[in-house]
Amino acid sequence: MISYSEVEKLRSIRAVDQSVLSLYVYVPPDSAELGQLPARAVDLMEIAAVATPDTVHREDELLARRTLGRHAREWLGHTLGIFVSEQLGLLEVVPLPGRFAERAVIAGRPHLRPVLAALERYPDHRIAVLDNRQAWLFAVAGDRIEVVTRVPAEAAPVAAFEGWYLEPCDARQPVTELANHLYHDAAIVLDCQARNGNSQPLVFGGHADNVMHLLALLPRAVLAEYAGSFTTDPCSLTLAKARELAAPVMAHWAERREMQLVRAVMAPRPGMPTVIRLEECLAAVNTATVDLLLIGDEPVVPGFHCERCDVLSVSSDGCCDWGSASWPVPDLLEEMVWRTLHAGRQVVSARTLKCAAAALLE
Repeated sequence: MISYSEVEKLRSIRAVDQSVLSLYVYVPPDSAELGQLPARAVDLMEIAAVATPDTVHREDELLARRTLGRHAREWLGHTLGIFVSEQLGLLEVVPLPGRFAERAVIAGRPHLRPVLAALERYPDHRIAVLDNRQAWLFAVAGDRIEVVTRVPAEAAPVAAFEGWYLEPCDARQPVTELANHLYHDAAIVLDCQARNGNSQPLVFGGHADNVMHLLALLPRAVLAEYAGSFTTDPCSLTLAKARELAAPVMAHWAERREMQLVRAVMAPRPGMPTVIRLEECLAAVNTATVDLLLIGDEPVVPGFHCERCDVLSVSSDGCCDWGSASWPVPDLLEEMVWRTLHAGRQVVSARTLKCAAAALLE
């Protein structure tokens, strides 16, 4: 899947007019249903054309449809994001895991809110796999998976994982100084990563007893990163299979986390400042007082951005300049997301949120 840095590059693309088409279409897992995609894409683009002053350029529409037809069979069960602008020479295809809201947006730059939601719901994570003799730690980033460490380092690798090696998390601590007991060794490595700032979610795999033994030895900081586990025979496991087995665990972790955050913000404890109306969330984003921003899977919410005072608003005169320098933006929610992320705050795309936006304040 696309990385945050690649999304930032797409975000930097800007046309002088509304000449960038962003199309999101869900590709069903059954290839027999692919024949319905062209008509659905046309319907989405026609809806987008009604919602904007400009119409979809005929060449962009045809290119988007051809691109969808060319790539759909490769990405069954995914949502394809297609970004097209003949004026800019732009053609990008971004497959998103799972199902996201279908839509088309015509704007001055790519519409990326579904991509940001996918990155948040399918974050980079780690997988620890162990049996009675060895443990392995993998790093997963998008569709890529690589080996970080094996414990013990000097043990002979099993055939499926030939060539793995241990990279000590602290160069001052020789690997030979690690305890001999496998679970203790693995707990030390994971604790060392947590102390060094690696706070990615952690999935365990292996026989149930092995996983339970390791969990019992983990310090609190590592347990806080634990996302769940899957049962497998490590001797028959491949890298691709490890990533596949961890995917539903991570999906459940993300959904559970969303629900917890929605409950916390919508029913806050005393002394916990929150806002739940779009206008109040906009005011908090404009004043950089948001600590956590929740965004629902709403359709695009049009609004305005004042290029003089940098205020986002629902109406063209919703700033101190009375709209004298306000320009329409196709999706206020996306602008709120970007501004919150760039301020170093947290954003969560929450499927169970019943309103457009809600926020926990500083």
